[in-house]
Amino acid sequence: MKLRCCKPREKEYDAVDEAGDKPLQAEREEEKADDGREEWANQFEFILSTIGSVVGLGNLWRFPIKVKQYGGAVFLIPYFTMLIIEGIPLFMVEMWIGQKFRAGCIAGFYKIHKALSGIGFATWMISFYTNLYYNAIIMYTIYYFFASFQKTLPWAQDCPVAESATDFPTACCTENNTASYYWYFEVLKISPNIETAGSFNWPLTLCLLAAWLTCFLCMVKGIKTSGKVVYVTAVFPFIALLGLFIMSLTLGDGAFAGLRYFFDPNYDFPNSTPNPDKVESWGHLKNPYCWLEAASQIFYSLSLGFGSCIAFASYNPPRTNFFKYTLGISVVNSATSIFAGMTIFAIVGSSAYKRGVGISDLSTGPGLAFIAVSEAISSVPASQLWSALFFVMLFMLGIDSQFAGMEGMMTALDDTTLIPKRLPRPVVIALFCAFSFLLGLPFSLQNGDYLVNLFDNYSANFPLMLVAFFEVIAVSWVYGLTRFCKDFEYMTGYYPNIVWRALWGVITPLTLAFVTIYSIVDQLIAPMNYSTVIGCENGDDWDVDAKYPGWGYFLAAFLTLSSFLFIPVMAALALIPDLLRTLGFRAVDIRLPLVCIEEEMKANAVEMTENCSTSKA
Repeated sequence: MKLRCCKPREKEYDAVDEAGDKPLQAEREEEKADDGREEWANQFEFILSTIGSVVGLGNLWRFPIKVKQYGGAVFLIPYFTMLIIEGIPLFMVEMWIGQKFRAGCIAGFYKIHKALSGIGFATWMISFYTNLYYNAIIMYTIYYFFASFQKTLPWAQDCPVAESATDFPTACCTENNTASYYWYFEVLKISPNIETAGSFNWPLTLCLLAAWLTCFLCMVKGIKTSGKVVYVTAVFPFIALLGLFIMSLTLGDGAFAGLRYFFDPNYDFPNSTPNPDKVESWGHLKNPYCWLEAASQIFYSLSLGFGSCIAFASYNPPRTNFFKYTLGISVVNSATSIFAGMTIFAIVGSSAYKRGVGISDLSTGPGLAFIAVSEAISSVPASQLWSALFFVMLFMLGIDSQFAGMEGMMTALDDTTLIPKRLPRPVVIALFCAFSFLLGLPFSLQNGDYLVNLFDNYSANFPLMLVAFFEVIAVSWVYGLTRFCKDFEYMTGYYPNIVWRALWGVITPLTLAFVTIYSIVDQLIAPMNYSTVIGCENGDDWDVDAKYPGWGYFLAAFLTLSSFLFIPVMAALALIPDLLRTLGFRAVDIRLPLVCIEEEMKANAVEMTENCSTSKA
């Protein structure tokens, strides 16, 4: 059999057939990588870690509200459409990058082309910003968990006595809004606007410290520790969610009314005032925001563009069949989102039915969990037990996603010279967590919740879609779709059919381009307002829209631009010296913090050349 020498690209292609189209499967054995890179103890740890990454808090409080807002079950049409044409193809691309190049997001894109490292740096920055405010949300879950052990749940206790009708905010507390009062004025001690920082909320500050300390302890030895932790943190939320769902079904007709309302928002919930502005469910499909929100939900739900999937896949053996894992994890994630929505609406529906009120005004985000669900749980038997179970579940959902984001960032830094190699990984993790804790301290101020919302709205939405667009362009059009498909076959044993090739080459990039452009236009024309909490001074509406101060606009612009601007800047730094040489000018090489990547690529090229020479001989 003749072994043909090839260009020094990837040393695993040491044997091809006569036509050069497909790897020789007959002579390949299941091998371990010989690059000395750490690997998962078993594939189950990889699967659980990836599930923990993709199944997070957004499944519990973002997806259910989007379903309610955009036609109930009808929303599943754009949701699954976007899952097929952008979610799963991008998920596979990220898995391939990590497994193929055995590297994180920065080195992975650099190895595709030196001008593409900016995609990795942009991914790193998005993940960094997200992790900062995500731990603030975990801070809230820790606070509520410990509050659940009181004899009477504090958000279900009688209102404090107001000295007068103008005693703000005490006078705002009534029998029907004790959970809202507790959240805003007891937990957050919220200031009247984002400009009023107030003082540090020391109980929340300690909870934030506990959140970062947990991250450090579980990440101190990389996947050796986090891979074991996920046996608990990735499995327990499913058990807890099932228990909460079964509990909700025992609470009577209100739970079933809540379930029906979840799938059909036009259903007149018992005791609620009919909505005169109902939109026929199928009419939501004509609303471009419905499709935009479906695309956005897929990004967050599958953790696309955050670098965690790339990092996790980089610890796989080179021939791991990520194709079947990607499909399986995507199904688990979507099924969990739907089941979580059913559980939330069953719990809230039962509580609303008992109190004789509607559930049409549920808020999204933390307010759903810390106000609506906590209030509903307070009315069930053994409420302390169910409350503790619910907030432990939230903590584990959040901390799993936090592990994933940190692993993505640490893996990427390991491939650069930004971090001195002489520093042990535990020291790097400790310094990173301490630095992040200090940067996150403003979230525990009295205006901290406004800052959390600002980070949530502007740190990832548009940059995430732009990064994903360049990801698929880098793989399909720079690396080459044919080469990618051959790698895909070598790793999975399956050569992608015309449908997959059409998705990666045309459909997914065009869809991402449309969604990205629409997001940019929407952000430019939409007013940059935020909701400031004023309590009962405005009647039943406890918040009103307000304009950001000048520094708020600056921070929003910085969060948006500082990540994706790495893409053109790093491309220019990589290409300008070559361009100047081509034009006959003397150019100085710009030393990027990617020295170890370059040295590894040169070493692999030399080894590949030697292997080819030996094969010829």
